[in-house]
Amino acid sequence: MIKLFKNIRKSLLVEGKTTNYLKYAIGETILVVIGILIALQVNNWNENRKQREQEKIYLQNLSDDLNTQIQVLDNAINFESIIIKDTKDILQHYDRNNGFKNLDSIYPKMNDMVVRWTFVNANTTLLELVNSGQINIIYNKSLKQKLMAFNETMQRFVNTTINNNSNIVDNYIVPNVITNGNYAWAGYSEAMYAHFQTLFPMDRLQLSGQNLSATVTQILNDPKLSLKMINSVSLRNGLAILQKSGYQALKDKALKIKKLIDTELNP
Repeated sequence: MIKLFKNIRKSLLVEGKTTNYLKYAIGETILVVIGILIALQVNNWNENRKQREQEKIYLQNLSDDLNTQIQVLDNAINFESIIIKDTKDILQHYDRNNGFKNLDSIYPKMNDMVVRWTFVNANTTLLELVNSGQINIIYNKSLKQKLMAFNETMQRFVNTTINNNSNIVDNYIVPNVITNGNYAWAGYSEAMYAHFQTLFPMDRLQLSGQNLSATVTQILNDPKLSLKMINSVSLRNGLAILQKSGYQALKDKALKIKKLIDTELNP
């Protein structure tokens, strides 16, 4: 094609048709420019098509991750519900009995307070997109903004949960319950065992000595230790309520974002 254009230009010059040559040269230039523009447009179209295909892969992975995250949140909500019920029962029992008395049914619920839930951000695809700067591949601006805000909220809540577990549960509640409770004989509550059995097998190793109960009852009826324990129970109750509320809020956000993603995948 280029050789043909060259021959035509040469023929016009030889024949002395300068005006026609200029017109032809201009026309040829326009054709070349149009060809380049078309090539660029085709290239852009191919790139956009590739990006949209990659976006669909990411969107599907995001949707799958959210399914996993929702399951994680459901497990966390169930766990905190057990703690809330346990601590509420202990507080009511303490109030009815005017202190720590007749504790056989209460010991397991008190022991549950040493267990805490480790919460993780399961949205690996979203973390990858944000950390790599590839989040802009999400074409829908509103969805992209919601994803970024959700990731920030998740990270803050993960950090808050870690701090609560370390500073409140591990450093304050666990030592108090283990030192002044009856874990060796009573173990955990049936609800706690059942919860963990759905995740992984959990064996029990409990002593049969009833004499431990008399010792613990005597310890817990010391006014200072009694106050410390009931404050621990109350604190654990409040913390579990806050954690459950946070988990539920995250689950609601995850469900809404998943719905938006699924709409993008199946308009």
